[in-house]
Amino acid sequence: MALSLAVVTDGAHLDNLRRTVDSVRDIISEALIIYQGSDSATYAEIQKIADMAVQTTPKGNADPDRNFAYSIVSGDWTLALDDDEYMPEETKQFTAQIMESKVDVVWYDFKNLVDGVDIKDILGPDPHPRLFRKREGLINWPAQAHTYPQITSPMQYMTSKFIVHDRKFDELVARHEKRVKMMDQGNIDLEKRFIDSVKHKLGKK
Repeated sequence: MALSLAVVTDGAHLDNLRRTVDSVRDIISEALIIYQGSDSATYAEIQKIADMAVQTTPKGNADPDRNFAYSIVSGDWTLALDDDEYMPEETKQFTAQIMESKVDVVWYDFKNLVDGVDIKDILGPDPHPRLFRKREGLINWPAQAHTYPQITSPMQYMTSKFIVHDRKFDELVARHEKRVKMMDQGNIDLEKRFIDSVKHKLGKK
């Protein structure tokens, strides 16, 4: 079973992107990176990290390019990670094994860190469907942030194995400011409340 990694990125943090790809390199057959940006030097670096890279337009939000990314991978399975996420070894081993089962979609728990601090008390349980078979019509991502995809198969599995979502507070704020133009007011308010809660937890002024 061939596994493709697909990442949509704005290219702002290439070290994080390298960490994402390196964390699963030995279980994937290809790393596809969609670059939402216009800087030629950044794109050249992304091409060194990826097995296949595609440049699109800046959008301030990964979601509008997710369906496109997942439609052009070549593997039997797709692993969807963002550029500030990575897989611990135990989760990687689980992923290699679960593809031999009859499930179509796997939901992972998330360990959310900001400046190295676990913020589970703010986000609570945070599962996401990140591994799925490449099958037309199986899974469809909305272009809107903070929404779950539509999944047509009942063959779904939720694991306690987790993906690490590791961000810096300043990066979190900067990405919120980029995404504002792409979000409705409800999502803008949701992110602002989240940022305020994290700011308070971290003791930032």
